[in-house]
Amino acid sequence: MGLTLYHHNSSVCAAKIRVALAEKGLPWDSRLMRLDGDQFDPAYLALNPAAVVPTLVHGGTVVTESNVILEYLDDAFPENPLRPDDPAERAAARALMMRLDDGSDGLHHAASVLTYAIAYRMRLVEAAGGTDPDRLRPAIEANMNPKSRVWLEEVVYRGVEAPIVRTCLLRFDRLLDNFEARLTDQWLTGPRYSVTEAAYTSYMVRLEMLHLGFLWRDRPRIARWFDRLKARPSFAEITDWYTPENGQALARYGAENAARMEALLHE
Repeated sequence: MGLTLYHHNSSVCAAKIRVALAEKGLPWDSRLMRLDGDQFDPAYLALNPAAVVPTLVHGGTVVTESNVILEYLDDAFPENPLRPDDPAERAAARALMMRLDDGSDGLHHAASVLTYAIAYRMRLVEAAGGTDPDRLRPAIEANMNPKSRVWLEEVVYRGVEAPIVRTCLLRFDRLLDNFEARLTDQWLTGPRYSVTEAAYTSYMVRLEMLHLGFLWRDRPRIARWFDRLKARPSFAEITDWYTPENGQALARYGAENAARMEALLHE
């Protein structure tokens, strides 16, 4: 039974599945979503009623939620395991994974807020012809998942000045404090690369693309760890999928907002 992955070029959640598949040496078939409304197609909603990516199909089994997919891959294909062998290390890895998916307090939420506040909101602003809320609202409704709108509508309107932006920046700052303390060994949860690295690498890439690398300027262990991640072949499963349009938008608006974001960190 083959593996089919429904994913998107720049989705951080989809990227971590591509990374895991590469690390485990598993072939897979790509179903690339545009997320321009195709996520609401009835055929896709039958697989993933939440209308998000990624979705993994393995024979007759459909698995959604990226962290669940990571565990499924290790259970279904035990070769080249990503979860640590030691129970304490495995518990530590699971705890870090839970920090990603902790709802509005999670790191995935924070990454979405920072991405839209700094860069992706500008696509909606351009589509609406300005920042007037009455003109932005139809663009938001046409292009954003209803669940995402609950998180992101304020930052589309206000950009980096939305109060939640500093909250999310500080959330990553605290996470990286934890990472710096953990990285006394080569990897986050023990002596070998694990599911934690597979899960967090795409978020580190997103922070770097948004010119938020100042978050680890004075954290040398994180800088060395990130360099090791970049040297792995699986790293290309993140960077090589970005379209020029998305990559350029993240870099352009990240550079324009970098000074303000660093100031926010210290306010």
